[in-house]
Amino acid sequence: MSKKKYFQKLYNFDQESKSYFIEVSLDSYDDVYDEWDPSPFKKRDIEDEFNDFVVNSSEDIPLEYNISIVLYLPSSKKDEKKESNLIAAYQNFYEYETERLIKKKQNLRNKNISHLTMSFCLLTLYFLWEGLSETRDGFFISFPLKEGLMIGGWVFLWEVFTNIFIRAKELGRQYKIYQRLLQANLKFVYTE
Repeated sequence: MSKKKYFQKLYNFDQESKSYFIEVSLDSYDDVYDEWDPSPFKKRDIEDEFNDFVVNSSEDIPLEYNISIVLYLPSSKKDEKKESNLIAAYQNFYEYETERLIKKKQNLRNKNISHLTMSFCLLTLYFLWEGLSETRDGFFISFPLKEGLMIGGWVFLWEVFTNIFIRAKELGRQYKIYQRLLQANLKFVYTE
């Protein structure tokens, strides 16, 4: 089964908004909030299970498609103030998460600069040492130190490549997913 067919079977598509629905059934508005967070509702954290479900569902749907989060609640629980509080908490949470990912990307960039500098310094020392003539008496002392400089330089350089080609790519994907969740439309549907 192709990937396109897989997510099309799992998620409903709305022609009007041109978005796929991530549908969540709730017993009350409080199901979305982290019960351990004592903050006021507008600033409360989102429950980990809710976030995991929404993020995992968003990962199923290719990034080129828009999404809408549809929350099903019993009609007896309808409360416009709680709706607006939940929307505000949702927006705050995903704004915070996107900011955290931006900081992680900046930290990774700074780490890459520092690792690249260390690699350059260690490899430069190695090649300078290589150019100097060695005496037989200093062989057992200089050989491990010289080889340590080379190995250390390559290890730091390898870390830079890993950060650029693996970690940065993953952070970029996470950022796009959280950005899409931040822009997602929240809809409330009340059932009997």
